[in-house]
Amino acid sequence: MNKKERPNILFIITDQQRYDSLGCYGADWVKTPNLDGLARDGMMFKNCYANNTVCTPSRASIFTGKPVTSHGVYRLHDILPENEVLFTKYLHDAGYRTALFGKLHVSGRIYEAEHRHPNDGFDEYQWCMEPGIHMDSPLNGYSRWLKEINMDFYRELKEKGRKLKHIPVAYHFTHWAAEQAVRFIENSGNEQPFFCMMSVFDPHNPYDDYPEDMLEFIEEDGIPEPLTAGISIHDRPGSINREMNHSYLGSFDRYSLKDLMEMRKGYYASIALIDIEVGRVINALKARGPEENTLVIFTSDHGDMLGDHCLLVKGAFFYEPAVKVPLILKWPAMIKPGTEAEDSVQLNDLAATVLSAAGFDKNNEI
Repeated sequence: MNKKERPNILFIITDQQRYDSLGCYGADWVKTPNLDGLARDGMMFKNCYANNTVCTPSRASIFTGKPVTSHGVYRLHDILPENEVLFTKYLHDAGYRTALFGKLHVSGRIYEAEHRHPNDGFDEYQWCMEPGIHMDSPLNGYSRWLKEINMDFYRELKEKGRKLKHIPVAYHFTHWAAEQAVRFIENSGNEQPFFCMMSVFDPHNPYDDYPEDMLEFIEEDGIPEPLTAGISIHDRPGSINREMNHSYLGSFDRYSLKDLMEMRKGYYASIALIDIEVGRVINALKARGPEENTLVIFTSDHGDMLGDHCLLVKGAFFYEPAVKVPLILKWPAMIKPGTEAEDSVQLNDLAATVLSAAGFDKNNEI
């Protein structure tokens, strides 16, 4: 396979997005026409599972293609060993032009704010873990962009961090990542295939940082209440009850149903913005020329309980809202539109999928 035959690859990954959060997965209370269209034109996986319910080990599995026990990243602040190789390094070495816009998080955030992994393989590396932290990191592309377009907003975000509510679209992390992806795609020629990674922080908490105008894209009255009816905390392992009382958002009991529904409203408003920005990137691909040989992948690193089973955010439990994620692939040259896959898959399968699509054999040779 020569360079011109290899597919361009657009990899879009969100953070903490549960499987039942898009219209094509049954969430008819949020408008997601662009991602629904991606599923309609490609393949939707109905049973995709994360390797871990915490960002760092899950993403280490995605990028190494290994289960957690093989790469050794078990906890949020663990560091991926330097001898591990991300699949993007193989793409880079085979002639792909590679770019990261947003979150990587294959190692702990403090480490990544100061270091790149020696085998990450990215030509363009615009990293940002989340808005409002590590804003002085020389690797933080989002911070540099904010300084250029609105220094006053940069200072406000740096001061308030996660306490800053309702970030306008024009300054939002998701919008920035899409802007950079669009620019990268528009500037890519036909002589060299590209791998573009748009990696956003949403719909991760805090749930109240969404632009307020995104509320017009959700039907608040249609958002289902958390699944708590019939849940007996006395009939399940004590470890799960400890998670219920000791999440990083505090004990579940401190939140009223109204509080939980506010979380859910913000969560889906953030997803509405993701869909709009993904639409912009997809349109850039269409404007670039024939899409036949472009592989688009959309997924998330794990889910969010949002109050289901009397649990918040994520943790050491494997209920489907935490471990099951959306996975959509579009590749017109290879995938029949409207395909639905029922078989179970895991996120670490993506590394081999991408490398195979790029022409690698089982020995990672091309």
